[in-house]
Amino acid sequence: MTRRLPAREFLWWSLRGHWALALALLALFTDAAWWALLLAACALAAGAAMDRAETPRVTLSRLGSPIVALFLAAAAADFLFGSRDLLASLSLLVLGVQSVMFLLPKGSRDGWQLCAVALLEFLAAASGTDTLVFALFSFLFFVASAGALGALSDQEADEAGRPPGGYAVPARSAAMVLLAAGVGGFLASALLFAVIPRLEFRQVLNRFGRAQGVVGFSETISLREVTGIKSDRRVAARVEFPELRPGLLPANLYLRGAVYTRYEDGVWRHSGATSLPVQRAGIVHIVGDAAVPDSTADITLEAADHPVLFTYGYPTLIEGPFAPVLSDGEGNLSLPRPSHTTLRYRVRFTADPPRRTRIGRLTGAEDLTFPEGYEDVRVLARRIADDAGTDRERVDRIMRFFLSGFRYTLSDPASSIREFLFRKRAGYCEHFAAGLALLLRGAGVPSRVAAGYLGGEWNGVGKYLIVRQSDAHAWVEAWIDGRWVTLDATPPSGDSSPFRTRTGTIGLYADWLRQRWDKYVINYSMRMQVDAVREGVRAVRRTGTAFRFRGWAGIGGAALRAAGWSLLAAPALYLLYRLQRKRRNNAGKGFPFGLPPLPGPYARLVRRLDRIRLRRLPGETLEETLTAAVRSRPDLSADATRFLGLYHRDRFGPTPLPPEAREEAFRLANRLGRRISDARTT
Repeated sequence: MTRRLPAREFLWWSLRGHWALALALLALFTDAAWWALLLAACALAAGAAMDRAETPRVTLSRLGSPIVALFLAAAAADFLFGSRDLLASLSLLVLGVQSVMFLLPKGSRDGWQLCAVALLEFLAAASGTDTLVFALFSFLFFVASAGALGALSDQEADEAGRPPGGYAVPARSAAMVLLAAGVGGFLASALLFAVIPRLEFRQVLNRFGRAQGVVGFSETISLREVTGIKSDRRVAARVEFPELRPGLLPANLYLRGAVYTRYEDGVWRHSGATSLPVQRAGIVHIVGDAAVPDSTADITLEAADHPVLFTYGYPTLIEGPFAPVLSDGEGNLSLPRPSHTTLRYRVRFTADPPRRTRIGRLTGAEDLTFPEGYEDVRVLARRIADDAGTDRERVDRIMRFFLSGFRYTLSDPASSIREFLFRKRAGYCEHFAAGLALLLRGAGVPSRVAAGYLGGEWNGVGKYLIVRQSDAHAWVEAWIDGRWVTLDATPPSGDSSPFRTRTGTIGLYADWLRQRWDKYVINYSMRMQVDAVREGVRAVRRTGTAFRFRGWAGIGGAALRAAGWSLLAAPALYLLYRLQRKRRNNAGKGFPFGLPPLPGPYARLVRRLDRIRLRRLPGETLEETLTAAVRSRPDLSADATRFLGLYHRDRFGPTPLPPEAREEAFRLANRLGRRISDARTT
């Protein structure tokens, strides 16, 4: 087994780690066949062991093509008679070919091919996930890719008979170089991602995906459906409020998802009206009338198995890269697909819609229809509301009725609406919503049941609302004074609610990272890029105006931001300065005009002699400077003579130095530079 220098050994393992990481990404983020992945992993381990031992593998080389043919036949059979999935069959074939290549001896060309396959596997994993943890794996992949490039370049140099380069450095230094390369590649990719105009193709790709997420909000709602959802603590949505009318609190807002107008056999149903696409202009969907919105909400919906779009208040506009948005005219908004992946959209709404006359389909009897067999409930409604007075007065009387002994319970709820209203007076939010809607209709007030979410947990770190399944709720909307008004008879549970979720500080920061990942990576759009540019221009103008009229005292936060950016830019400017200085030094006194730059170990010693000012004349050769430097140090003469001999062989000889001699040149350069520096300071 050939002995490698520490840095080259590190690069050799980095290349294998690069291939292994690609397999791990497939296993974690795709549905690739587990047995094919296990076979590839075993082939990688066996191939690495044989590569270490430099096993010839003549027999395996002869069997390579037949084995690849077998995998091709297996992939074809899987596509024709098995899964019938083209992507799954192709992944089986690729993993089979990759396994064969892992086992065979690998030249630099084979290594580049395996790295290309690893890149394809990385892209396949990226297309199959939107989780935050993938960002960590992306960073590791960048670091491993830098090591793989170094290892393959080294191998190419060996195969061509060229010197491999300056790898006579400690493995720790090589690891730091790879880490820096990985960080640089990751940051460069993030910068390109941020500045390249975004193409809105995510929704096209989503057509080929399958949503697996939160459940609920179907076309019907029973007495136990919403409370069943509340037992799930998963996040359903995250909501930011760029604009919110004064007086509105996010924790008190109702996020409506569905409206139910027909009550049959104890179940509320949609009206049955046909949903039609709303008018739109680009990504802006007009879902309301001419009401002027006074608030804005940016909603990120998690993947769900229903097509419902959630809105606040009285929505006017929805901005999102999806089309079309369907509306049934009764307040139900949805997408044409039966499910969706993560969605981000903006809702412009008003909390107090304008009064208007009920015209068109709103004059129908759907929201006034009273179910058969509930005459006793109608009598109760008329007795409570009294026919005298306005709709608002009758509603107030019915709302006060629910303050007389009704209670929210999970342990002993009523089994029916009739039992809830007349005997037990205990139930879920569905009981209160259904009972209130029926009493309002019995009193002649149009009403309907709405379902969605109430409030949520405020994340002070990211300034947004976390809405969970446990925040699911049902309430009533009644037509009063020419508009739909939200009514909620369910008693507030406050901090004593069994469904209340309290997230610790660490959990809030973790959720904030997830929210930023969804916002700026998964759902990053051209509109967000335009907004960022506009905000940057405004910030520059505000800073210039403040400085022009009030001086430094008027800049305040802008000055702090400018100082922060200056601190971030300082390392890059310093690096450019050092590179420019090095270039000037090399051009003026590093070596005679017309010769190539000094190789690594000699250039290192020249820089050290320059720092202690031992080079007296521009253009003075290394041999002249070193001879003068050791004239007062006879103990260094042997090292200087040996070093200069290596210098002449490497600089002017017919062939480059072998790795062992090159490592000795680095060692002598360090020793001579250190001892000459010590002699100058004493």
